[in-house]
Amino acid sequence: MSLELLLGLAVLFYLAQVGRSLVALRHLRDEIDESRLPFVSVVVAARNEEDNIEECLTSILNQSYPKDKFEVIVVNDHSTDGTERICLGFAERHPQVVYMSAQEDKMIRGKANALDQGIQLARGEVILLTDADCSVPSTWVEWTAKRFADNVGIVGGMTIQKASSAFEGMQSLDWAYVLGLAASAVAFRDPLSTIGNNLSIRKAAYQDVGGYRNIPFSVTEDFMLFQSIIKTGRWNYLYPVDPRVLVVSKPCTTLRGLVRQKHRWGKGGLDMKPSGMLIMVVGFGTHALVLSTFAFGSVFLAATGLMAKFAADYFFLHAVLKRLERTDLLKYFYWFELYFIAYVLLLPFIVFFGGKVLWKERKY
Repeated sequence: MSLELLLGLAVLFYLAQVGRSLVALRHLRDEIDESRLPFVSVVVAARNEEDNIEECLTSILNQSYPKDKFEVIVVNDHSTDGTERICLGFAERHPQVVYMSAQEDKMIRGKANALDQGIQLARGEVILLTDADCSVPSTWVEWTAKRFADNVGIVGGMTIQKASSAFEGMQSLDWAYVLGLAASAVAFRDPLSTIGNNLSIRKAAYQDVGGYRNIPFSVTEDFMLFQSIIKTGRWNYLYPVDPRVLVVSKPCTTLRGLVRQKHRWGKGGLDMKPSGMLIMVVGFGTHALVLSTFAFGSVFLAATGLMAKFAADYFFLHAVLKRLERTDLLKYFYWFELYFIAYVLLLPFIVFFGGKVLWKERKY
């Protein structure tokens, strides 16, 4: 089979996947019950976050949801900087804030341990999770809580990143793309993954699977929790693409930090179901064949395939960002495409030959 024919088939598969996701965005699994007003606990695990935690907690406290209907539990995950001092200050000034220090537990490692202790302490019927380097909109608690009808066990959420440069903007578009695919997969009842800095669970669903103590360890603990709850078959799940519940995270500031993030995500992704693996294989194959055809085949056909891929990516990102009211990020699209090609091709090598995962001064 010729290189050009392989390229054509790969591009067709790629366009079909993106087209399917575009259709799914019109049929997202999302239901709102405006009468719902459950007590909510927001849990934040913080490890050496003195530069970020104040902005995070300020945004969480500035909510449209009734103050007597939610609490904030911030868990100090063995920080060695000023995180504890800042968190204690918030707890002293705001009765809603509960501070605790994570205790060592041989049964659970890393961030999952801190999250589990925070969730166990939480009084809320519904638990909202975010990270200390994130800020949330004032509508986040309200419009997440309203999605928890009695049978809903878990709600995924979209996150983008602050962007004031091409390096930051390409990361933000990457998150919008990947999480957009995750939301669209849920629409077809084929849930793949979610992200832990905008993840909400019913506490009963968490207890139903035994919490992090009963879930196999993963460097992407959010992925394992998401899959564990859904696999029970006892809980409904939603994945809204809604600006009212859009979380904003801080981007990686260095290339080394970005590679470590992708290394961790890639390692966690090795547990992905076959449909998720297929998306990654098609992406890798398409990018590899485009470059190979440029080098050893028809430059015209390679350029045609590349333009088709660019168009599909653009239309998908535009659809996601339009829903999030953030189409301004599309100005970074060309930088994103260069980055996307590089990391899709390099990720398998980073995952399999990159050694142990280093994250938050911990090795896994």
